[in-house]
Amino acid sequence: MPRLRKREWIIALIAVLFTLTIGIPTGMALADPGATDPASNSECDDILGTGTPEFMYCSWMAKTPKDALDTVRFWARNDGEKLKEAVPYPGPVLFCKDKTNKGPGMQGCADKDQVLCKYDQSVGKYVCKDTSGNVTNPPDKACLGGEFDCSGDGSGASAAPSTNSGRATASALPTPDGTTQNQGEPVAQNQTDQTTQTQDEPTGSQAPLVESSTVPDGTEQPAPSASASEPAPEPTASAAPEPSAAPTASKQPLAAPDDATGKAAATAVKLGMRVWIESELAPAWTAGKDQFDAAVASMAAQANRPGVVGVKFAQDLGYWGFKSATDVRKFVKDASTALRAAMPAGKQLAVDVVVPEMGCGVSEPCQAALRTKYPLITRANVEKYVLTGDVDHVNVSSGLFASEYAKYKITPDKALRNQWIGVRARGWDTRVHIGAREVGLAHSGANKLTAAQAEAAAKLRVDLPLQAGVQTVMLWTHRQSWDGATWRLLDQGLATNTMWKALQARKGLGRLSVTFDASDPEKGITQDLTKLAEVFDEVYIHSQ
Repeated sequence: MPRLRKREWIIALIAVLFTLTIGIPTGMALADPGATDPASNSECDDILGTGTPEFMYCSWMAKTPKDALDTVRFWARNDGEKLKEAVPYPGPVLFCKDKTNKGPGMQGCADKDQVLCKYDQSVGKYVCKDTSGNVTNPPDKACLGGEFDCSGDGSGASAAPSTNSGRATASALPTPDGTTQNQGEPVAQNQTDQTTQTQDEPTGSQAPLVESSTVPDGTEQPAPSASASEPAPEPTASAAPEPSAAPTASKQPLAAPDDATGKAAATAVKLGMRVWIESELAPAWTAGKDQFDAAVASMAAQANRPGVVGVKFAQDLGYWGFKSATDVRKFVKDASTALRAAMPAGKQLAVDVVVPEMGCGVSEPCQAALRTKYPLITRANVEKYVLTGDVDHVNVSSGLFASEYAKYKITPDKALRNQWIGVRARGWDTRVHIGAREVGLAHSGANKLTAAQAEAAAKLRVDLPLQAGVQTVMLWTHRQSWDGATWRLLDQGLATNTMWKALQARKGLGRLSVTFDASDPEKGITQDLTKLAEVFDEVYIHSQ
């Protein structure tokens, strides 16, 4: 082998260096295309699969969680200083003034009958215009609350908004401040086939049905079970209202009652909180028309109070109390029709739902098993219940089937991510306001989380849903007795704990809500709500 001269050695050395600096990284990039894109994320493959219609939406969303978190931190910095400086504007409201239009929403409403109302900061009210841009009045019923400028041409006399005419659409209803709106598996399961699924009615103040609650360090604490509650009679086919006798409600405004619920609502409004009234209408619906009408009238009376956003009339819709998907759909339609007719214009309707299969991601065995076990709350059925225009706000319950997911090696945090990316990718937030319902942060006894554990729990159960695009995160619960124990977010006597401090750091977001039972406060209605206002901007008050 001939010896290389000095010049040849230099050329060879340069060639080697060139190969090391250019060739190897290029080869690595070819071997791992994801390495060339630091923002790429394979989670969309895990959640949806490349062949699904939602994959491209998920791919776009999955690249931005860090950006979303940076945005959250920007607005939350310095106790929400930037948010306090910003001026919120309520969203637009659409009305259809055609008495014969049956919706849902604006579907089938002619252009000449459409009225678009936008909030005018200079006027301090909504100003409405027709499709030609001319100022006009909204329907008469919208003028009753004083939120709309009704000094226009008087065309508002043509219709009063109700379920069938003049109804505000589900996608554009304002709240007073300008915004829109656990682990463990449910127990007492009795869902075996698609025609006989029935669950016992939860008692108390909308208590969750969970099997365990695991803190971030992996230790378990006892969780509520259904064994301590008295099961309600299961509905029969004959108990449901006959189609020929559709429930109705009085259209006359009812005075807000001065009971514990009413006092709590008035107090919360004074504290600047958004207020929802919650109650379960399904038992009254199955009991018959008279009971149903009375329950609707009671909820409507509470919603008539100024500052109340609306009412929530179902918890975990379809999970218990029904025997068929047809019954669930009819219940939602009947409840929506009656409540919209009885409540003032602009009040919103909300329900809670749970969709077990959405935590499975692309695990087809997991999806098939949960669809079979819970046939009334499959994704396909739930979409038929809530994406019809009959409700405005949907809270999706999270983390209720951890043991089911564990059978398929799906961790709780992975199931949460699967669910929220799936909800967003399917465009639910374009049809209704989406919220999260979390039961995993409450505790019985004294809170034992360290500051680091509490922060980790808040990131998983509050930050993650917000990053996925939900508009509010509702936490169970301020205080509730369940299965021989009292469950709280705070400690006994309204004492602050590490979890509370983690939630306080997120106050500036204005996206946290909590459930509250006015009949069972820790110290008193005013004291409890004043404490809750340190963290929460929204409260769901249980109506007895």
